[in-house]
This record gives sequence, C-alpha cells and structure tokens, in this order.
Amino acid sequence: MSDKGAESTYDIAIGYITGVGRPQDAAEGAKYMKIAADDGYMPAIRDLGILYVNGTGVEKDPVKGFELLMKAVKEMDPRAMYHASVMYWHGIGVEQDLYEALRLMGFAAGMRIQGAEEDAERIEAEIDEMRRKKLNARPILKLEISDVDIEACCCKDMYDAALSKEIYLVESYKGPVLMKEDDKGEEVLLPKCPFCGAEPIRVPRDKVY
Repeated sequence: MSDKGAESTYDIAIGYITGVGRPQDAAEGAKYMKIAADDGYMPAIRDLGILYVNGTGVEKDPVKGFELLMKAVKEMDPRAMYHASVMYWHGIGVEQDLYEALRLMGFAAGMRIQGAEEDAERIEAEIDEMRRKKLNARPILKLEISDVDIEACCCKDMYDAALSKEIYLVESYKGPVLMKEDDKGEEVLLPKCPFCGAEPIRVPRDKVY
C-alpha cells in the first residue's frame, strides 16, 4: 500500500473510533488502524499503541501498546513521546522510570504538546522528593553518581547543593557529569566536589547501600 493509501486507511480508522463521518465503532476502527500500522504508517503505529494501552477496540495489552509507542518515539513523534512518558511515569506496560519519563516529557513539552510542560514539572517534583529521601538515607562519605542522578554525597555542603539543585547531573558525550551554573547563568563542568575535592565515583543506579 502506498503512503497515501495508508493515510486514507488511517483516516477511516479515526472516523470509526471518533464517530466523525462514520458510525462510531472502536473495533472496526482498530481493524483499519492495524492495516495502516502494518503498512508502516507511523501515526497509525502510534495510535494503535494507544488503543492497546486503553483497550479501545482491542483486548487491553499495555506491554504491546508500549512497544508500538516506542517505535514512534524513535521517529521523534511528540504525541508518542508524551504517552510513553506517562507509561514510564506510572509504570504501565513498562517498569517505572521517572528519569526516562522526564526526558520524554521534556521533548514533548519542547514540541508544544498540550499539558506536557505541566506534567514535566510534576515528574521533576517527584524526582526531587525521591532524591531527598535517598540522600537522607545514605551515608555522607563518598561522592557517587549513576547514569541519572547524584546517588550519595561526600560532604554536607555537597548534600545541600544536591538537594537545592545548585549542583546537578547531566548526560554528556563522555557520560554523566556534574554541573552548576556560574554567576552569569552559564553551565560549568565540575570534575570534583567544589567543597571538599572528592572525585565522583560512577555506580549503578540500583546500588544497595
């Protein structure tokens, strides 16, 4: 089927699902959505994933829905990014991962998906609370970082800076690195703790303390 043919099939699917221009019939819409998705039409792959997540016109299968959504995410589809982020956020069809949820929601927000900016702020607030709890529960002995966050602090000043997000972790081409902003608001790389001189040690994010 040509791209134009797949698009037409997709439009038929949307008509049945929404009841616009056709009798509303979710199962019939899902049937046409599968045809367009099987032909590789990316909006259909994305929306078929959403149908599986919600159980609309198909048997509910969040795992399959997530897999379909991620195909569209790889093509930088902003709506797919939003829905995949929500699944990571709440652990639906995939293991919960707030950091991945925030990353995808940030992309969706940057592409002006409605509600994404507010949801990104909610996810970030949950990460901040999770960071506070884990740093409170871990000894202040070594500066340890994972691929996503500061996992343990070397001194009280670093602890305070991590909680206030004065010092934070970013992903670079060399891997995760510590950063802060200078007086001009420009990011500065920190190869070691600016307070006690401890160098960061890379650890798994699921390290048991």
